[in-house]
Amino acid sequence: MAEFQLTHAQQGMWFLERFSGTSFVDPMTFRLVGDLDADALRWSLRELVGRHEALRTRFPVTGGRPAQEVVPADRAGLAVPLTDLSELPPEERESELERLLREDQDARFDLARGPVVRAALHRLGPREHVVRITTHHIVSDAVSWWSVLFRELERLYAARLAGRPSPLEPVTTQYAAFVRWQREWLESPAATRELAYWRRELEGVTPLPELALARPREDRPARRGPVATRWLTFPQPLYDGLREFAARERATPYMVLLTAFTSLLHRHTGAHDILVGTRAGFRGRPEFEHTVGFLVNLLPLRTRVPENADFRSLLHAVRRSTLGAYVHRTVPFERLVADLGLQRRGSRPVVNVCVSFQSTPEVPPALDGLEATLINHDPFSAFDLDLGFYEDDGSLRALLTHDPAQYDDEAAQSLLDDLQQVLTSALHPIATKV
Repeated sequence: MAEFQLTHAQQGMWFLERFSGTSFVDPMTFRLVGDLDADALRWSLRELVGRHEALRTRFPVTGGRPAQEVVPADRAGLAVPLTDLSELPPEERESELERLLREDQDARFDLARGPVVRAALHRLGPREHVVRITTHHIVSDAVSWWSVLFRELERLYAARLAGRPSPLEPVTTQYAAFVRWQREWLESPAATRELAYWRRELEGVTPLPELALARPREDRPARRGPVATRWLTFPQPLYDGLREFAARERATPYMVLLTAFTSLLHRHTGAHDILVGTRAGFRGRPEFEHTVGFLVNLLPLRTRVPENADFRSLLHAVRRSTLGAYVHRTVPFERLVADLGLQRRGSRPVVNVCVSFQSTPEVPPALDGLEATLINHDPFSAFDLDLGFYEDDGSLRALLTHDPAQYDDEAAQSLLDDLQQVLTSALHPIATKV
């Protein structure tokens, strides 16, 4: 089996897991109501693993450093065990399901030996099941799940029910091709120009201070525990007005949302130099549009908050920094950290707050004869605060992931309430100071 290097993002994830105990488990969970053909589902999931090399990659250590090694398809089976909970009383059934899902989420992958994907079925009744599919985040991202794997799963399951072979064409671009392309691009003049931009943009940058809402340090546990989450659904008139406001200001809805949160960070820290991260993808090249793997990059967004700024002037500052970052988004963040000296041993990460807008629709797989509903579980995040915006059928939701030892539930809810209030005030015709 041939070995090849990791991307810079994969290396960062590998080292963080290896030396900090962090586990980057990426689970997807669906409740399936209807007549499930469990054998057809198992076959379909195994076909996915066989099709996509990323799902059958392991990460052995060679010469003290990790490498990627793709296991041949005929040696990469996928067990999908079935746990029958249907005989339990309803309340006990759901609590046992929750325990099993949490146990799976806490179970670490052995990256060196593999596999990096596992699946399980839980029967709650004759026509009700829960399927859990878990990968290590080092081989998957949101686009891999929602745009590729679940769409292929739909077609594979339908074909198996009808007794037909796989209807899918062979995969044209595997993840190894992206790894090679990125390594070659980083030696190009374009990479040199992008690094020069970031050297100017991030000169003298410092991590964002803790918000005034944070718990006192003496009250926090020594080790970081599981994250917590808070959801906010924005009133539809507010989101409609936000989009109209963004169009008038030649901005995107994300820029308006980021401006609102930047004003909150300024208010709660007193800082005028605000640095956050946002997630971007490497899928601008058409050959990688449907590649399964980890193709995510963290972009640093630095905004200088003008003195006595109103919302519009702050929006224009956010717009400038965001456009500049997206024009120069191809350099991996981990390369920036190494080349610009942004990470020093014992210091806080230079980016400790992330604000992202996920444009990939989270549409559950439409499996013939089944109604699939996503079951949410608290995701992992390495950031102190991780704010994600999700557009679903024209409506907008926000998910705030936070370290409860640092920001408790009350602080998280206060931030979300303040965010909605800032947006409401910004859309008022009277200019609002930030």
